[in-house]
Amino acid sequence: MILKKRIRDGIILAGVFIMAVLVFSYLTNKGDDSMTADLGSATFPQISFDCDGFGVNAVPGYAKQMNITEVRDTITPVLKNKLDMELIPYDNKISSLEYKIYTLDGTECLHEDTVKNPGTDVSLPLGSASVLGEERVMEVILHLETGKDVYFYTRVAQTNETNMSACMDYIKAFHEATVDKNTDTDISTALEADEESSNTSYGHVTIHSNYSQVTWGDLKPEIEGGERWSVKETTSTGTSVQLEYRVKCKGEKNKQDTYNVKEFFRVRYDKTARRVYLLDYDRTAEQVFDPSSKVLSAKGILLGITDADVPYLINKKGTIVSFVQADELWNYNKDRDELSLVFSFASTENNDARNLTSEHEIRLLTADKAGNITFAVCGYMNRGEHEGEVGIAIYYYDIEKNSVEEKVFVQTDQSYGITSQKLGKLIYYSEDNGELYLLNDGVLRKTDVNKNRSEELQTGLTEGKYVISGDSHLLAYCADEDFSRITILNLQNGKERTISAKNKEGVRPLGFIGGDFVYGRFHLSDVGKTAAGESTDPMYQVEIRSSKGEVVKKYSQKKIYVLDAKVEDNRIILEQAKKKNGTYIKTTEEYITNNEEKDESNIMLETYKTDLKGAQMRLTYADGVSDKEPKLLRPKQVLFEKPKVVNVQKAESKEEYYVFGYGKLQEIYKQAGDAIQSADNYGGVVVDQNQEYIWQRGNRDLQYKISATSKPVEGLRSELNGGATPMEAISKIFGEDALDLSGCKAEQIAYVMNQGKPVIAVTENKKYVILIGYTETDVTYVEAKNGKSHTVSLEKMDKKANGNYIGS
Repeated sequence: MILKKRIRDGIILAGVFIMAVLVFSYLTNKGDDSMTADLGSATFPQISFDCDGFGVNAVPGYAKQMNITEVRDTITPVLKNKLDMELIPYDNKISSLEYKIYTLDGTECLHEDTVKNPGTDVSLPLGSASVLGEERVMEVILHLETGKDVYFYTRVAQTNETNMSACMDYIKAFHEATVDKNTDTDISTALEADEESSNTSYGHVTIHSNYSQVTWGDLKPEIEGGERWSVKETTSTGTSVQLEYRVKCKGEKNKQDTYNVKEFFRVRYDKTARRVYLLDYDRTAEQVFDPSSKVLSAKGILLGITDADVPYLINKKGTIVSFVQADELWNYNKDRDELSLVFSFASTENNDARNLTSEHEIRLLTADKAGNITFAVCGYMNRGEHEGEVGIAIYYYDIEKNSVEEKVFVQTDQSYGITSQKLGKLIYYSEDNGELYLLNDGVLRKTDVNKNRSEELQTGLTEGKYVISGDSHLLAYCADEDFSRITILNLQNGKERTISAKNKEGVRPLGFIGGDFVYGRFHLSDVGKTAAGESTDPMYQVEIRSSKGEVVKKYSQKKIYVLDAKVEDNRIILEQAKKKNGTYIKTTEEYITNNEEKDESNIMLETYKTDLKGAQMRLTYADGVSDKEPKLLRPKQVLFEKPKVVNVQKAESKEEYYVFGYGKLQEIYKQAGDAIQSADNYGGVVVDQNQEYIWQRGNRDLQYKISATSKPVEGLRSELNGGATPMEAISKIFGEDALDLSGCKAEQIAYVMNQGKPVIAVTENKKYVILIGYTETDVTYVEAKNGKSHTVSLEKMDKKANGNYIGS
């Protein structure tokens, strides 16, 4: 009896305990349809293409149709008017494959076909030869038996088989020689080592690095899992290819370190010499943070070989730090001696190539006193709830609960690069009130995530009318067309303050240095045009205001105007001009610094060196670290039955210039000249919003000349002598918008002339000359006024024009 009673009492107690747990769970999760889980494995199929025996362009699969003009990551060489494609279905059953060939601007489909029940090797005929008369875009759609469609994109171009094979063979041999010094290939003669290269870090090596740096010194690299080849550009004069792979290298004290590597080549095939030349080489290596190795020292967190500008946030006490390395977000809590892998698409269980797609970035937004952080994953989603989508996922890491919660997903049909450059310009989320701020195509939008309600706060915020602070919590903008007032909005608390223009004046926002705001004042009567004919608001004075609203510095020079400004670190770079005959002619830049002292922190990013690995990065604690064996945590992701999604609509197409270099979109500019100068630094290309080429590094004849009496030249002379500005003259003669090439050099604008289009230069005394030809050392121009022809050196032309060029 006693035993039965004990059993009965035990059952009753167990029942009460279970009921209590259920009730507690209900109360604590009431109204919260969530659960915790891992991201899950990637599920999409994968495709790649054959390029004369090389497997290339394993492009990512998208969950929906993308904007064709904005997916420009790769170009697939076509040999003999067909493509051989490899298809890896993984666990998917594919009922059919559909493919379409579009013009670069996406307005016309030139060829389409369907393959039923495709196998793993698929041949894709691309129609008649005229279809590939020039560069095109191909869309591949895999129709899965589940009813889901997966979309893939690559540019395609007919390619000379001999040129392409030689270029790919050269790149393969060079690459193998960098990881194995015992190969027969001598790469030292292809390098252009110079004294300006520091040769101290294996994290970034270039064609200007020395042989030891390029061949990894004594690190003894071993490639893990093979290379992923992507062809980025191919023309008659050159080919650009990027390799991505992982290597294991010798570490300190016989440990092995793993690195994510991106290796970029730009090569040229010389038909006469029948050989390939290396034009550019750029390799980055980022050490994968591995807590199973020694990652803590008495001084702080050892990040190893990585980028010198590691993103990190710290709590107010300076005990907890969150940092991004090798596409992973980590959190170290010194008080608890805990190390947490907060977010990563890479999988520790396997080396699935789909998880390693690096078309995303992690951005740290805010950190609070407790060390909780808000962060954004911007770009292509490799796996998880949003697999195959592009956008911005906002997450909140709760350090106490050891969980990561997705707050909202901002969905777009643009590529990772454009999403990062445009939509990613301003991202701010307040965990306290659940408000998300986004700036996209000139529209500032606030979304109440909890109520799923959005509102437009301001429209018309084009370039030049707004600036954003480094941590994105301050936005300054001009809402009025006459620039009569600047509004400074604190996104953290929603508070505003304003700066008003004086009578008959305007004000322009220029930038932030920390919490200090930089802006300029201009007289409305001074509004005019540059030598290129573009409108400008020349500022007579630049001012700096503290976070308290006090003016702490003023800058002005007699008869010198400021056309624009850039803020870099703790200094301001002013683009200046002089007024001559009613026109503003650019002069030298001016630099002014701010004396604001940065707040001291207990944690700082520092460089340290070892004999084996050279320069490395460390997050240093001023008070040191005592415990060097932290407990490793892997937070769970909080999932909701109905994730909150915000859709962003693409605005109307506007004039923009995209700079591609070193395998990715680098910058977007509103002025062609700025874009060309940037692309020249990357050895890249410039395209407009319709993917039309504006400029390409090296893809031109060594010499070229347009007749001085040709119709375009005579037409430009007539328009200019009739009173038209250079911009107006170009537009009238060529029937298209003129390109402001301000700041470019004569050597750079040779590409424009090589397209059969003369370029107008404005000399310092405001005379117009028309550039019609060039050689490797000289340029030929005619005077617009009398038609006289002159040939001068490239340097003399640049001095004469001072960068004031206008083309088409």
